[in-house]
Formats: sequence, structure tokens, C-alpha cells
Amino acid sequence: MVVIGIDLGGSAVRLSTVTSAGRLRYSKSVDISARREQRYVLDAIISSIIELITIEKKRGNKVVSIGIGSPGTIDLRKGVVVTSANFKGWKDVPLKKLLEKGVNLPVVLDNDANTAAFGEKWKGAGRKVNSLICLTMGTGIGGGIVLDGDIWHGADGMAGEIGHMTVNPEGPRCNCGNTGCLETYSSATGMVRSAIDSISNGKKTILKQLSDRDNNRITAKMIHEAALRGDRLSTEILTEAGKYLGIAMASLINILNPEMVILTGAVTGAWDFFMPSAMQEVERRAYKALADRTRIVPGKLPGTAGIVGAAGLALRQVARVK
Repeated sequence: MVVIGIDLGGSAVRLSTVTSAGRLRYSKSVDISARREQRYVLDAIISSIIELITIEKKRGNKVVSIGIGSPGTIDLRKGVVVTSANFKGWKDVPLKKLLEKGVNLPVVLDNDANTAAFGEKWKGAGRKVNSLICLTMGTGIGGGIVLDGDIWHGADGMAGEIGHMTVNPEGPRCNCGNTGCLETYSSATGMVRSAIDSISNGKKTILKQLSDRDNNRITAKMIHEAALRGDRLSTEILTEAGKYLGIAMASLINILNPEMVILTGAVTGAWDFFMPSAMQEVERRAYKALADRTRIVPGKLPGTAGIVGAAGLALRQVARVK
């Protein structure tokens, strides 16, 4: 049995055919960074699906279902992308229905952080546990929660907005309108903001040289590189990011009692710099019996967790229909 898993990102659509054993076969990526309007993105997804279906058909395999993870607020019952910060102008887009009409196959739609969490549960770091929390740490911070082997969606399908947990009520303003969200400290965007603010306040750092004295060119990757070179400011920023991540994880551990917390995404490349302070906060703030029970680990499916998870959800739907 073959399905297609899709990870709809802000800059690219990535797809792969996936076997019932979770093995990726034929993959495709489409750059949408320059054009994110609904019609273009939808056409790119449909044409890519058809291309992969054709490849599998020539090899005697039939694609039976599609799974897709999309950023934003998802109405699971209706299969609608309500809003998405990555795709301005997208409002109440019936993505499930549009894709089913375009390729004549059943489609499962979920939030991209949920599909990443399910991917890590099915074939990644969480294979041997039934309850986990997966944090996707990149431009923003997303969260997927798996309890007793199933994604926990909450009352309205929007559970897991971990990036918008308040970790410091007096902290900087977040794009969501609140202040002191985890995202303002521990996401790539938050770390870059912290670096720019510090430079504006006269802090010395080699980030000036690395960015050719253009603050708009500073990236989280650059901050990590500077820390590796011994830059004090960059090390402090990563340490602070870890501190607030640890505060958030301690609260999650106290509330949900997971067996595992999995960290994924580009920011985890700086693991050695932010994890010591993160673990210090977990040990300080989490109830000891719960903290001792919880393993905090990096993901094992870099770049493919969302695809694998979306495919896994598609396979489950087919099994349930049968």
C-alpha cells in the first residue's frame, strides 16, 4: 500500500510517496517562496501529486490516500485552513475538499506541527512511547501532542500552541499580540530580535562583522556560528533561549506527564548551547517525579517528520475505512 505525505511549508511544498512500512520512495519539492497565493500553491500541490501517482503507477503501485500538514489554524471537521501566518490572504480555505477534487483521492488534513509529532511517534524518536510532546523550533515554535498514541487536538483542533505559552509576562511583544511568549525568546525570530536589540544598545559582538554591519542580515544560524567562535553575546542569547524553553517544558511536563519531549527544527542545531540552561530550568521547576520520568531528546527525522506523519495519518484513515 502506498500513500503520499505532504509538508506544506512557508517556502516550499515537499511531498513523497510512502509505503505502509513508513519508507519514503519518490520525493519532490516545489519552491513557493516567491508565490504563496492560494491558486498557485494549490496547483503546485495537485500537479506534484499527479506526478508522483504517475511514477508509482508505472511501477505497478497504486496510491490510495493523501496526508497533508499545513501551518496555521485548522478546522479538522471541515478540512479547512482557517488562517495561516505563512500564507497571507488564506482565510477559510477548504484545502481538503479542493485537493480531493483535484486528485480524486481521500485527503487527511492536519496542522504541520501535529504531523511532525505523529511522524516522530510512528517512525522517529518516539517509536517506543505512547505519550509525547514534539516542539518544532524554527522561525516560530509549533507544538504537537500525542497522548495514548493519538494526536491530542483539544476541543477545537487547536491544541499545541506551545510557542505562545507565556514564559515571562514582562517580556517583549509577540506577533500574536501577547507579551513574553516562548516564541519571542526561543525561536529563530526571537533570537535575531534579541541580537539586534543588543547591538542597538551598544553590545560588542562579531555578529556585526558576520552580517557586514547590516542587522537585517543576521540569522539564527549566524548567532550559532558566532557562539562557536566564542562570541559572548551570541552565547548569552542561546543560553537565554534555553532558559525560557526549559521554563515552558517544565510546565508541559507538570501538566501532561509525557514520556518524552522531542525537539525538532533548525534551531536544534545549537543544542549544545541552549540545552544546559533548558535542563537546568526543567530540573528546577518540574515536579521531580515527573521530570525523572520524561526524556528530552532531539528528533530523528530531520526534514521529513512532517511528511512521514502526514503519510501515517493517511494510512490510518485507509485502515479505518476498511
